[in-house]
Amino acid sequence: MVVELRIKKKNPWAGLLKYSRCFDYIAPYFTRSGSIYTGLTPEDEKNFEKALGYDEGHLSRNSDFWTTFCVKIGAKPLLLDDSIPRQAMIIKFLEGHKRVATSLDKLDAGKDYILINRQAEAVEQNKLNKLRRDAIREFDKLSLDNMRKCLRLFGVKSDDLSNELVESTLFTMVDKNPKKFFDKWVDNKTKDTEFIIEEAVAKGVIRKDKTNYYYGTDLIATSLADAIAYLDNKKNQDLKLVIINETNNK
Repeated sequence: MVVELRIKKKNPWAGLLKYSRCFDYIAPYFTRSGSIYTGLTPEDEKNFEKALGYDEGHLSRNSDFWTTFCVKIGAKPLLLDDSIPRQAMIIKFLEGHKRVATSLDKLDAGKDYILINRQAEAVEQNKLNKLRRDAIREFDKLSLDNMRKCLRLFGVKSDDLSNELVESTLFTMVDKNPKKFFDKWVDNKTKDTEFIIEEAVAKGVIRKDKTNYYYGTDLIATSLADAIAYLDNKKNQDLKLVIINETNNK
């Protein structure tokens, strides 16, 4: 397996990742417990000591080895092959390092570097692309009325939007976040009741205070899931019909 280490931070003055002849050095550090971070377990230490021809204890956390150890990275990506013992050890060191993200979705403000397994990233990207294609196929099945309902579940008021704007707005949201589209609409078995609630809240028929839902002065639920369950309960169908009629008349 070959992985790629890249710098993700930019020089605030030059706007560059790194000048061509300048480098960063990723080094061990003291953890909150006061020990040195090396990324290696005791078993890893023994395995790499044997593979690299070091004496026993040479890679222990208390060893002077870690005093000078660092990973040098410049503007160009650093390629590391885990079939080469020293590079495999460096990968282990980087994988748990506090300044190194191990995938694009784990990249945040606290990470300055990213370690990517290109094969694994390609697999994940293919999954995302398939999800996006599936989402677009489901989108194409929607009537304009259902598009408006779906937008409401996404938190968008569509009453005053033209048909063209409804379609383009929802398509952009589906393409950007296909998983949310499946969660909120395609795979959502209670979407009809959820729409009733969201529409009723928007028109003031149901009052929402933080996570609580009220009809008149009566508290009917303390979460959206509970509100859906309440209105779907057979004994509350008369109230559900009243809420639908009040909402439609506003």
